[in-house]
Amino acid sequence: MNSNTPLAERMNSFQYGLFMNLSDQEFRLPNGIARLIHADEQGNCWLLFHTNLQEAGAFEKQFPARIRLYEKGKDYYIEAGGTAVIQTSPDEWTACPAISYCMAKALRYHGLIVCLKLNQVTVTSTQRNHFLQSFYNWMEQTADWFVGEPSRKRAMGTHVFSS
Repeated sequence: MNSNTPLAERMNSFQYGLFMNLSDQEFRLPNGIARLIHADEQGNCWLLFHTNLQEAGAFEKQFPARIRLYEKGKDYYIEAGGTAVIQTSPDEWTACPAISYCMAKALRYHGLIVCLKLNQVTVTSTQRNHFLQSFYNWMEQTADWFVGEPSRKRAMGTHVFSS
């Protein structure tokens, strides 16, 4: 992934991803939602899990894994696979430029950092037929106009519920 700055930028545009542990060990880091801290140009993807370091002692330190980065409203999603390494000491965290000193102090008690060394990355477009999407939007606006409801489109990042 050297010199693929646009790929790192695309990955960093996501906040969360579905993490899948592909190990066959009995005690392993469970599959779940991981927060993306940073993806760099060297092919490292830093992830945060809400598991403390004491629980991480039972897990294997290095294992095969995959992550799927997806957010509603984006025109693409990213699937990446590689080798995940559980980072247990603040010395290992210094390799990630997005982890500050204060964040590292908090992570000692309230988080687990995993560095996913990427072997393969796939960017897939989710954009459907533009004409069909425009038609559906027009139908929704027409139905709203007939019913007399205001536009239901929300501002980005806000959640507004009306009764």
